[in-house]
Amino acid sequence: MKMSKADWLAAIGMNTEEVPEKIILEGTWWYKDRYPVRLEYLTNVRELKFPDMYLGEYKGDKVMFCCAYGASRVVEPIHIFGILGTKKVIQIGSCGGLQPDIITGDIVIPRTSIIGEGASQYYGHSDKSIASQDLLDTANNKLVSRNLTTHLGSHISTSALLQQSDKQISEWQYMGLLGVDMETSAVYSAATYFDMKRVSMLFVWDELLKNRTWLDEFSVTEKIRQTEANRAIFEVALQL
Repeated sequence: MKMSKADWLAAIGMNTEEVPEKIILEGTWWYKDRYPVRLEYLTNVRELKFPDMYLGEYKGDKVMFCCAYGASRVVEPIHIFGILGTKKVIQIGSCGGLQPDIITGDIVIPRTSIIGEGASQYYGHSDKSIASQDLLDTANNKLVSRNLTTHLGSHISTSALLQQSDKQISEWQYMGLLGVDMETSAVYSAATYFDMKRVSMLFVWDELLKNRTWLDEFSVTEKIRQTEANRAIFEVALQL
């Protein structure tokens, strides 16, 4: 689909001066809950012509925020804003932990993400995709300064949340992977294609080695850790 910068500006209802320096994408089912919480951090907020894409300002900087669930959806705003000249993409969301020392409420920051989804191939990647080291280091430092536990390393993104067998999870653990989500590898692939800096920050929801799933009930302590980590990754994303 070949469209010029002018075409995309007209399509989404923006002018050149409004192109944000960064976009923040959140992989979540619960978008009706997330938008009110996230958008209250921003001023001068308006929804663009494309649904669920919100342009606003944070301390004078223009930011676009979008809840985008799954690889095929998350590459769309990256594609559009990559053409428009946006320089940074920050992915936030949750993941399943794959190592025994990674517990609910910790934060995984993937250096690399193995591609187990179907969108990356269209942006020139088939094996793995990689974060921008400077953004990764800055994000990690900011989260650690908040006394949060972070894990940096290899990760995997898939397109089938409900089809993760015990055997598959054991293989991922053996490979040393830290976590699994549905967007990060596609974010890194598409952002690399458009020469955009990129990083992903994912709070750990379920501990997959304990047969914990996102449907299980969590303790009060775990819920507090999830809430604190979830808030922190968005606040850090705004600061990057």
